[in-house]
Formats: sequence, structure tokens, C-alpha cells
Amino acid sequence: MAAATAAAAAGTPVVLTSAVNALRDSVEIATSPERVWGWLTQLARDYREWHPDHVSARWVIGTPNQVGSVLEAVEWIGGHREKLRLELTAIEPPHRLEYHLRGPISLLLPGGSFRIEPAGGGSRFEATVQYRFGMLAQLLFKRRVAALQRHMREEGENLRRLLEAA
Repeated sequence: MAAATAAAAAGTPVVLTSAVNALRDSVEIATSPERVWGWLTQLARDYREWHPDHVSARWVIGTPNQVGSVLEAVEWIGGHREKLRLELTAIEPPHRLEYHLRGPISLLLPGGSFRIEPAGGGSRFEATVQYRFGMLAQLLFKRRVAALQRHMREEGENLRRLLEAA
């Protein structure tokens, strides 16, 4: 485990043998997938507008919105300040963006994705955050998990409000 912690601190993706689960939230937005994708590709610029608990976001490695680039985002979740480094691992415009989290947090939260699909006359935006911990950790981190779920739901509702108002 010490080697995994050191690798995660260095930003190297770590694969543990425990099962990976996911938190998901989706929202339908009355606009095209291309428009949602366009907003998503401006995430560093519009991050603070997306949610009142978002502090900042900036590209720190690579060309924005390219596989291998890293976005550093700072936000408050459940009263805890989180500094996240998201390395983009897959991009399929205008439908899918996947990322791995870098650093020690990747031991518990290895990554996630944003998916955009046509739905009715608009789009369905789905955010997914992967987590890797068992039942005991779920009980210990119950409030943090609930805060993350609430934050994801608020992000979806805020994104709908932003895109439908414009």
C-alpha cells in the first residue's frame, strides 16, 4: 500500500484490486449536445459560474481539452476544500469526456466522466465519479459521499439553468 500511496502522490495512476463503484447524476437540458459540449470545453473559464462552491480551475499541463492535459480545480464539497487534478483520458466530441484524478485522492476516487447524449428535443448530461471503497469506508465517509452526491446534483441543475437561460 505504501508504494501505491507514493505512486498516487507522484500523479501516477494506481490500480487497486478492490471494486470500483460510481456515483451518477444526470439532467435533461433543452439544448443540443453540441451546445452542452461547447460549454464543457470552456470549463476552466466558466467553472466558478457552474457552482457557488467552485473556487477556481486552470489548465496546468498540456493543451486544454486534449487527452493527457490536466485541469486543476479547487472547490468546496461538504465543508471541505478539495484541490483536484483531472487528467483527461478520453475525449469523444460532443458526447464523452473521461478523466483520472491524480494524486493521493485517486486511491479513493480514481476518476470519472461527463457524457452528453441526445434526449427528446435536447440533451441528457450525465456526470459520473468513480469511487473505490468498501462498506466500512462508506459508513465512515457517509456525510462526504452524501455531500458529493448533492454537489453533483446541484451542478447538473445549475448547468441546465445556465444553458437554458442563454
